[in-house]
Amino acid sequence: MAKTYDYLFKLLLIGDSGVGKTCVLFRFSEDAFNSTFISTIGIDFKIRTIELDGKKIKLQIWDTAGQERFRTITTAYYRGAMGMSITFKGIMLVYDITNEKSFDNIKNWIRNIEEHASADVEKMILGNKCDINEKRQVSKDRGEKLALEYGIKFMETSAKANINVENSFLTLARDIKAKMDTKLEGNNPQGSNHGVKITTEQQKKSSFFRCVLL
Repeated sequence: MAKTYDYLFKLLLIGDSGVGKTCVLFRFSEDAFNSTFISTIGIDFKIRTIELDGKKIKLQIWDTAGQERFRTITTAYYRGAMGMSITFKGIMLVYDITNEKSFDNIKNWIRNIEEHASADVEKMILGNKCDINEKRQVSKDRGEKLALEYGIKFMETSAKANINVENSFLTLARDIKAKMDTKLEGNNPQGSNHGVKITTEQQKKSSFFRCVLL
């Protein structure tokens, strides 16, 4: 069967348990929010197709368990271990702005990436649950400074209020595509990019999915 997309980008969501990784993904893939608190077991994924520069890009987005007992499983997926031939093009590191510890642990997650993931993987930090400002423990400025320290992009998001979720995934996909286009320019000097077009076609192919409470 002929492919219905031009590129396949595999993305990974990582971060502590309870920061809302699953809800962020559910908001992006299904444009829905579920407040039921059931922690992700192991690893799960969803798929959505977008369009950038006239090219259809299938995003296969993997959600991971943040609990310590699943950390080995999560780490194994970075380079396609455990019999999985997965090379992730992008990784989103998620913390909860109402949970100081989840923010402090972002550095540990980044260290984990540096040890196990591909060197050229695109990264982005998300400060989730920004709609709960009255319970904020981590300022936006601290998130921005941390991202600047590592030279990666940062956004605050809310899956519940649908703030910046779409923008974050599209930005990461755009950065991945730009990096790929730059690498191809030497082989194809006539190739060029003109503008960005985004559509919201959704492919609701998914495995069993559960959501983390925001």
